[in-house]
Amino acid sequence: MKIGNLIGAVLMATAASAFATSAMAAQDNMLAKVKESGTLRVCTAAYAPWSVKNPIDNKWEGIVPDIVEEIGKALQVKVEWVDTSWSTIVTSIQTGKCDLGGAAIWTAPQRAEVISFTRPVGGDSMTIFVPNDSTAKSLADVDVAGKNIAVASGSADERVAKALFKKATVKPVVSDQPSPAVMELASGRADAASAALLGTSYFIKKNPNLHVKPIAGLSYNYTPFAFAVPAKEYFFRDYINIVLGNLDDSGKLKTIRDKWASLDSKK
Repeated sequence: MKIGNLIGAVLMATAASAFATSAMAAQDNMLAKVKESGTLRVCTAAYAPWSVKNPIDNKWEGIVPDIVEEIGKALQVKVEWVDTSWSTIVTSIQTGKCDLGGAAIWTAPQRAEVISFTRPVGGDSMTIFVPNDSTAKSLADVDVAGKNIAVASGSADERVAKALFKKATVKPVVSDQPSPAVMELASGRADAASAALLGTSYFIKKNPNLHVKPIAGLSYNYTPFAFAVPAKEYFFRDYINIVLGNLDDSGKLKTIRDKWASLDSKK
């Protein structure tokens, strides 16, 4: 190869390498951006006891805010909450409305194609909720033509319910309020509701006036919860994982979960 051609090839390879490095940095700079801005923007959606809006001061509280507080301390930044719903939280992460999806986000392959999940922070199964006077004991008892099964629109519950129920009509409910499917059931606009077992049971324990209950002994589709960051933000995801891992190893993560997850009506 001639000297001129060799030099040209080296320069092209160097330029290509520099471009690739620059492109990679542009796609993986969330950690630096958060620390530089001094603010961690966190999207969340209502789901007791993980993320709950306190009606008195309108602030988020629960398992997720307590964990996020620890993440903010590690980063040495303030936390700014961005209210979303289950139908918009993934899109909000994708479009840069927040830096971190801090919520009990059900992990799923479809979601992992567009956002990056952290290590799990918990998990839950699903079940069917019915009126207190219902005699339903199984899925078959509610999967009946003419019956409406309420689910939270855009949630994993909706995807699972549409695959599960063959005869009943799945009714997605759009709302940014806690447990929208159960609220639809309690209002009489649905015959049953498909929702997360533990979190929704916590919600109805705190709101006995709803007069609904889970079908005893019925649970399915256990799925881990995780936080999420925009796709390809690996440094930021790994940083969050280190903080979560330290919280887990120290026992503080369990302490936070136990603090909020009790179904004791006195709390």
